Amino acid sequence: MSSNNTNFASLFHSYKSVFKNANQDDENQEFGEIVFSSNYIPSTLHHREEEMKSLVNYFRSIITNPTASSRKVVLYGPVGTGKTLISRAFGHDMSEYIKKEHQAGNPIFRYFHVNCRKTKTPHLILTTALRELVPGFPLRGFGVDELLRMFTLLLFEQNLVVLLVLDEIDYLIADERNDFLYQLSRIEECPPVIQNSRYSNYSGSKTEARFNLLTITRDPNFRHYLDESTVSSLGRNIIFFPPYTRNQLFDIISSRAEQGLREECFDDELIEVIASLAEEYGDARFAIELLWRAAKLADKGTADRITPEHVRKAVVSVLPLEKSVIEELSQHQKILLLSIAKLLNEHDRPVVTTPEIKEYYIQVCEESSIRPRRPTQVWAYLKDLSRLGLIQQEVENRHNTNTGRSLGRVTSIRIRDIPVKEIISSLNHLIEK
Repeated sequence: MSSNNTNFASLFHSYKSVFKNANQDDENQEFGEIVFSSNYIPSTLHHREEEMKSLVNYFRSIITNPTASSRKVVLYGPVGTGKTLISRAFGHDMSEYIKKEHQAGNPIFRYFHVNCRKTKTPHLILTTALRELVPGFPLRGFGVDELLRMFTLLLFEQNLVVLLVLDEIDYLIADERNDFLYQLSRIEECPPVIQNSRYSNYSGSKTEARFNLLTITRDPNFRHYLDESTVSSLGRNIIFFPPYTRNQLFDIISSRAEQGLREECFDDELIEVIASLAEEYGDARFAIELLWRAAKLADKGTADRITPEHVRKAVVSVLPLEKSVIEELSQHQKILLLSIAKLLNEHDRPVVTTPEIKEYYIQVCEESSIRPRRPTQVWAYLKDLSRLGLIQQEVENRHNTNTGRSLGRVTSIRIRDIPVKEIISSLNHLIEK
């Protein structure tokens, strides 16, 4: 055992990490590798001052007149544009401010941030929130309507004003998304009647607005998937997060590098290389992960500093769209995406048509002894893949090149951002026997 400990110690001290706080002799160092975590909230939010100001303006009444009105706001923008970071910073800062300024008798402010990629059903979302308010609240045994009533009851019983953030709302199960968002947007109209409770005779006369909703989406057409009544109830308070520019990315990456890396291990030239690579997408998350992976490669090679070569190697393993997006698709969504990738790869074309995809999808399913879904369901899967940013659909009118006669409308599909061979490599196991 002592020999193993000695070996570990010698390995641990065999080189000096490029990260701050990675070695025991890094005294009085702050931050470190944690600043590259997706949950890290920096003290300075570069180039999102206007978006933060808009959030404060929309939800100002939570502070000035907590139960006067209910606010619903939508944040939308491409991946890596700061939506989650700003919403978390806003929720944290507002919680701290209200706690500091709280006066006796005023409602207590609670902020809940739920990621719908991990918490995909209305039942799980409500149960998650209720377990924050009532430790040990049962995970099963109640329907969504009952959970909504219990949640409404607790707003009054605990004298609360709540801000619920539904992040990556695109992942909320489509069949339940519309009704649930409508119910949340009209939650004050949901009387908290619970059988055999002291609130059983609640008259519904209390109309205080104690619930506020912030939804986050990467899809600019998100509202088009909802019916008119839901869109109307959600309101039209929308904040757009544009892609970051190259100079903005440089500022963001430079700040993280200063907080997380030893200063002698990087320079402005390195930061400029990463900013130029991320510029096409304006994706700060991609840029930050690229820097982190390059730093890990430098550590692995026991290098004294991070070089552009480390960055180039890191690019191979980092995609602007997270691999987890693909990993969390359903089996048939994966097979459909694999079919598109294989068609594009085999025919060496930039696009394929929906009839070609459906035919190939059926072939892949049959070869793998998997029962294919109905055409209407396949069409729905294509819409899901498009909504998640994995594919791009374009409808065009095609004509006979000889006669000029119209051949009708055809939907062409291309894969966005991700090399098709990467997709095939990741998903081929679905059809391997």
